Amino acid sequence: MKTILVSGLLAGLLASAAMAQGQRSADVEKPLRDGEKHPPRGGPEEVFRDMDRDGDGKISKREFYASPRMERLPVGKREEIFARLDSDGDGFLIREELRGMRHDAARRAREGFRKLDTDNSGGLSFEEFSKGEFASKLPEEKRRQIFKRMDTDGDGEITAADRPQGPPVKPERRPERKPKD
Repeated sequence: MKTILVSGLLAGLLASAAMAQGQRSADVEKPLRDGEKHPPRGGPEEVFRDMDRDGDGKISKREFYASPRMERLPVGKREEIFARLDSDGDGFLIREELRGMRHDAARRAREGFRKLDTDNSGGLSFEEFSKGEFASKLPEEKRRQIFKRMDTDGDGEITAADRPQGPPVKPERRPERKPKD
């Protein structure tokens, strides 16, 4: 389960890297349109184009590292992620490498899901979900919170119908309220 979650996170990380809000490095700055505060969000193809700042059809290490999400990571972690994505080791990321990575992550996720679905119902009950490598390490209350969030239709099972459409989106954090005196 941990491998599945890490793979899914990695896939989502690249997809959301160019969509993240924030300041970009000056050497790869893409001008914003009038009145625009943040870069536009889009699908995988648009994300790839946004990261490919020089328009050569490849994402160099420099372009990858300069994306807002990658800028926040330590250099060693950036290098590890880039190396994993750069399957041919040429120092560039191309669309086919990213598609292959997404397909591999999806395949691993399906296999992990099938292993956890011990009753072959096509869905994961809370008990099955709780036996996953990642979930089993969490306190029950946290597992229930995650399960409830993943069970979007509220039927008590996580199924393909509960799968989110589109790239992962971080929930907005509410500012902490200060206690009244």
